[in-house]
Amino acid sequence: MDSEQIKRLQQEFGLSYHIEYASLAEQLVGFAGKRVLEVGGSLPQGLVLDHLHASQWTALEEMDYWSETLSTGYVLGTPPVSTGSKKRFSDVAPGDLGAYNLFYGRIEDLPQALEAQFDLVFSIAAFEHIAKLPEALEKMKNALAPGGRVFSMFAPIWSSYNGHHLPEVVDKAGNHWTFGNSPVPPWGHLLFRPTELFDYLCQKCDAETAREIVYFVYNSPHINRFFLDDYLEMVARSGLKVVQASPIFEVAVPEAVQQQLAQRYPGRSDFAHNGLLLVLERAA
Repeated sequence: MDSEQIKRLQQEFGLSYHIEYASLAEQLVGFAGKRVLEVGGSLPQGLVLDHLHASQWTALEEMDYWSETLSTGYVLGTPPVSTGSKKRFSDVAPGDLGAYNLFYGRIEDLPQALEAQFDLVFSIAAFEHIAKLPEALEKMKNALAPGGRVFSMFAPIWSSYNGHHLPEVVDKAGNHWTFGNSPVPPWGHLLFRPTELFDYLCQKCDAETAREIVYFVYNSPHINRFFLDDYLEMVARSGLKVVQASPIFEVAVPEAVQQQLAQRYPGRSDFAHNGLLLVLERAA
């Protein structure tokens, strides 16, 4: 896709980065004629069948994630559009699959009947939310037919400057805080202990809101808190061939901050990159 096509599709489907990521996936792995399993998202039917030309699209959404992140009363991301059915992924059989499908559950719940049923696992802005990532990677491998591929592009990750991935929270003064407008300073979630962050936040908002932010930063299950090094090691151990593993979206780390982070997290090396682009392949 060229820039004009991307812009047009963003407007048509009310999406943003999704189209750019899908365009890159189209270049690297292709969608046309493929049976695709989308993990942690549900791109619209018209987009994936009419524009990406997949032969079949199966979207998988984890509703516990949406319940947690939407608990503040504000939308973060793109919640799934109801299809009128909430069939559990663990109960799905090949005969249940039409041209476009939306199921609820986790990739870890992959039923044995769906093993080797897909040509491509596509996942954007989701890996940073998967707690059991080694198991999830194993199930993705099992879902693929021989020679099938995984495409994943995701950010922000825990080791980056805004890796706390804060959902929208409104304090008593009416201020809207998100990870795009965060009261947590860059890399602050890595440099502060929870009580230290609470004290810092109380200079910016009321104590109740500060406690809520501290919860989302350090304890909420909506993110997994893996460092870039963790992702790379888990991928290397996955049994999938690593075709590409490229850190993306680099943000320069001030020297003093880099020294503090290196001292606090021995063996960690990369706090600059905000995300990761992966292309993995199941052996033919």
